[in-house]
Parts: sequence; structure tokens; C-alpha cells
Amino acid sequence: MKLVFKEILDREIVHYAAPGLSIMSCHNRILINGEGNDSVIRLPNSGFKSILGASRLARRALRLDKCNVVPVSGGLAIIRQGKVYHYCRDTKKLTETLKLKNCRNVLHQSVAVIGQRELVFGEYGANADRLEVPIYRSRDGGKSWETAFLFPPGKTKHVHGCYWDPCEEKIWVFTGDFANECHVLCAEKDFSDIEWIGSGEQIYRACNAFFESDAVHWIMDSPLQDSYHVKLDRQSRSVETRSRFPGPVWYSKRLADGYYLAATAQETGVGVHDRFAHLMVSTDLEHWETIHRFEHDGLPRKYFKCGVIAFADGQQTSDSFYLFFEAIKGFDGKAALCKIET
Repeated sequence: MKLVFKEILDREIVHYAAPGLSIMSCHNRILINGEGNDSVIRLPNSGFKSILGASRLARRALRLDKCNVVPVSGGLAIIRQGKVYHYCRDTKKLTETLKLKNCRNVLHQSVAVIGQRELVFGEYGANADRLEVPIYRSRDGGKSWETAFLFPPGKTKHVHGCYWDPCEEKIWVFTGDFANECHVLCAEKDFSDIEWIGSGEQIYRACNAFFESDAVHWIMDSPLQDSYHVKLDRQSRSVETRSRFPGPVWYSKRLADGYYLAATAQETGVGVHDRFAHLMVSTDLEHWETIHRFEHDGLPRKYFKCGVIAFADGQQTSDSFYLFFEAIKGFDGKAALCKIET
């Protein structure tokens, strides 16, 4: 198999792509295409950030490119620069609905959506003092929020993601990053009952999951040790490691026609085995192969980010899916419409 680029786009993030609708962004502009109503939303931007935001390098250094956009019934839920907004499609009104405590944005694909009106996400921030970490829930498409759960101080650094499992009809939560901070939670959607899985080891450090009828699969995102594909048996809750990956996996995606995608990040650590970010594919969750390798662009990672390949939410197929890139040589700040050739 090989990766084929169908189109390169000057867009920093592809948030969502499915037949009839795409949502992309660049700096503080959200671009919506489809549903017979193409539009541009401009998010609030302070004076100096507006000026510096004209430079892609400044946007990288200040994380001004970071944004999360989730389509919901009647509009969008948006997270940017520590604030959550609701955008009403009918009135074109943008309303601030929540201020985050210790977080600017969350990871891509990390907001659980249940039936287009219920949303669940957890804060993903530096949290150097290991303060409490909230998980928020909205039952009205992002118009209002409640704190569904609080990790107590010292329990974890941050939440990597919250995901809806249609098989058990539960929320799965993954956290990180260091010893005793990596947890997997399986919870009712109101967090009235919570199952804690694992005891903080790196094997439970992940940023996404594949939900199958007999098992839950994830791929570790640890630069501190080798990252493996991990399979959790639904009945016994036991875990086993499968394929080893050449680096930590931040993002993964299931395509509608039976392909699974995973992308390793180009960061630093003993768990990073070469200088590439790998795009990898599987058709059976058993065997993975690299179909393309991307180089980091060489700028200092501390200030200008690790090399990352990410995926858009929404139903896509191996003949038409989106990638977008950070700190990747020749692709930084761009997106690509791609397909897989066999």
C-alpha cells in the first residue's frame, strides 16, 4: 500500500470532513463548506495576538493555530485559547460558554459526541503543579456546561481524550503522562459509575482508541519507552501488547471501509526510534505497515512543536481522507486530501 496526495490545502487544521460537510481552520478563522451554507467564523483575537498571528512561526510558538471545532445539532462547539464557544448556525451568533481552568485547547478528536447534543471532554494542559483536572459535560450541544468529574490534585497531569464506546455505551477516558498518572477510565456518560483500569503505567498512556465488539484497542503515545498496540479484552479486562511502533502515536482513525490509520509523532525520547513521523495502516488490527514517512522540519521542538500528523473527525474512506501537519518538513501548517493505493 502507498499514500497518494490528491490535493494540498493551505489550512492548518481539518476538524471535520464527511460527505456534504467540511470544517477547517487557519489561525482564528473557521471555514465551513457544505450543507448549502458556506461561511467563515472569526474567533476573538486580542491586539498583539492578531498582529503576531500573521506569521505561521509566531502562531506555532504561541500556539495560536490551536483550535477544536465539533459539529453539533444546530451549530458548533469551539475551543480556543482557554475559552469554549457555541456557534448557532441559524442566528450566526458566537457565544462564550465556558472558561477553562488550566488548558488552552484539547487534543484533536478528543471530544466525545453522543447523539449530536451531548459532549464530554477533559482539560489537556501543562499542569506543572498537578492541580485537579476537570472533565466537562454538555447536554445541550455546548450551550452550557457542567463539571462531570474531577481528578483530585496529584492524580494525573491531564486528560488525553474522552471517547464514546457504542458497544458498551460508556465513556472511555485516557490520561497521562508520567508514572502513576496514566489511567484508563470506563464510565457512565454522567460519571455516576466509574471503572478504573490499570494503575498508572505507560502501557495505559494513549490518545485514542478503537472500539470493537470483543475488545478495546489503543496505541501507546509514550516517548519514555517503546510504544505498542494494546488490546484490552472486554470480558476479562486483561491487556496484552501486540505490534511495536517506531514512535509514540498521538492520533489514529478508523476509516469507513475497513482501514485503520495511526500516526507516530516525531518527538524526543528513548521510545522514538528514528527521525520520521510515520503514517501507518492496518486492515485487521493485527498487522501494521508504514505507508509514508515524514521528516521533522528541524526547528526547536520546545518552542515550535514536535512533528505531528493528525486526522479529521467524520466519516471518510481510504479513497478520500484528510491529514494535517505540524512541524513536518514541506507540510507544516498545511492539510492534504489523500487516498490509499494498494
